[in-house]
Amino acid sequence: MKGLRSAITDTPEINLARENTKNVSDVQYRESVGSGTAVTDTPEMERVRRNQRNISDAKYKKAVDPVSVGVTPELERVKQNQQNISTQYTVHKSVNALLCCL
Repeated sequence: MKGLRSAITDTPEINLARENTKNVSDVQYRESVGSGTAVTDTPEMERVRRNQRNISDAKYKKAVDPVSVGVTPELERVKQNQQNISTQYTVHKSVNALLCCL
């Protein structure tokens, strides 16, 4: 029985060992080659990126429907307050300018 060997070569263990050997070889190859080739940004690539961003923005804006709030009493009050603050700031600034010149 000493000289007899099995002719079965495709056992799951052997297939796993072959696959592992191949994977280790691929990893070593990639480590020796490097992580990849660096590509510089060409004007064409920049143009394509801008176009893609514009298309994406347009699709996003098209998907979101604008909602009109209309004129509400609260909105009118806020506008009036902003106008009052702006007027007060302008008057205060003018008075300070006059006082500085005296």
